[in-house]
Amino acid sequence: MSDHHMISIAVNSSPFRDEMSVLFCGEGEPRGGHIIGPAVHDYYLIHIVLEGGGVFETLGERHRLKAGDCFIIFPEVLARYEADKQQPWTYMWVAFSGGASADMLSRIGITPDAGVVRGCELAEMKDLFRKLRGSLEKPEGGSAGLRSVEASGWLRIMLHKLGQLAITSDAGAPLDKRDSNVEAGELHSRAFPGLQQAISMLSYQYGQHTSVSEIAKALGYHRAHLTKLFKETTGLSPMQYLNKVRMKKAESLLMNGLTVAQTAASVGFNDPLFFSKQFRKWSGVAPTEFKKTKEVNAE
Repeated sequence: MSDHHMISIAVNSSPFRDEMSVLFCGEGEPRGGHIIGPAVHDYYLIHIVLEGGGVFETLGERHRLKAGDCFIIFPEVLARYEADKQQPWTYMWVAFSGGASADMLSRIGITPDAGVVRGCELAEMKDLFRKLRGSLEKPEGGSAGLRSVEASGWLRIMLHKLGQLAITSDAGAPLDKRDSNVEAGELHSRAFPGLQQAISMLSYQYGQHTSVSEIAKALGYHRAHLTKLFKETTGLSPMQYLNKVRMKKAESLLMNGLTVAQTAASVGFNDPLFFSKQFRKWSGVAPTEFKKTKEVNAE
């Protein structure tokens, strides 16, 4: 059974590397009790609750959220969130990165220990989200740079609205380096339309339970056709590419002190044992051995 009744994603195929830039956005209707984490991300992730409720946990604090509430996950900060079993939330989300992001969020009162904002005007936020998503979904014939600039503009307005609430209220009180792109900015889409977008989806969604079928549907390809074109262009199937992204990120997380279970959840594996088998295939050693070797070398 799928974890979601509905999930829909739009990806920025050409985000800026240093400026604050939207990576992807989406809408979801998870099933009751659906859990993500405890896990870390290497980008900022805003969720705005539209209906229902759930729980967000980070930095030892637990927040029960309802419609109109928003929670922001920070890069490399362990977080967990769970849909209510009886009235699960539906939400929309925006992921972004960029060197100026941390300072900008701090200046508007949003920090890792104050990452919950309550009382959003949902009609207004939905409108901003639709405009942001619309900028990412404009025809490929236009400038990818312009689409990215427009999306960033709508994000800034969205953050302005959240900042107004954060600064004037204490309701949100207690509750980097992106190495996952693995050549994402180095491959070109001339081989077939949508290649860069497929790569972006795999590179940014490595922590989600992404399937080739979902990516193919989003891009308007048949699953088998997308796999064939992707392999002809990159030398890897989409799932092989996704596994490469996940394993490289897992190496980084293990070296930075995360447990095997936390690392598994962060790179899209529900089962730490299955993750360990996949990691051994990738690196030749178990995750625990990898951690010990790196710790010894660091000394």
